[in-house]
Amino acid sequence: MDMMTQDDSASGISDKIKDMLYAKSADKIGAHKDAVAASLFGATPEEEEQLQKDVEGYSDTIAGIDRGEVESEPEGEE
Repeated sequence: MDMMTQDDSASGISDKIKDMLYAKSADKIGAHKDAVAASLFGATPEEEEQLQKDVEGYSDTIAGIDRGEVESEPEGEE
């Protein structure tokens, strides 16, 4: 409204309105991006957590680390 009362050019006013609308829509799109990506690729937070645990387990196996043995050893003995 300030631009209109200051007699700015019509194209300047139009550009400012477009910029404001683009910024507003980008915020709304950003808010839904995670949910849409999850629905497209079928990953839920629970599935992602399980996948992360599986990856860590497989990397331990490849590295020769047995987390069960490490956790069950008494402290001070090596």
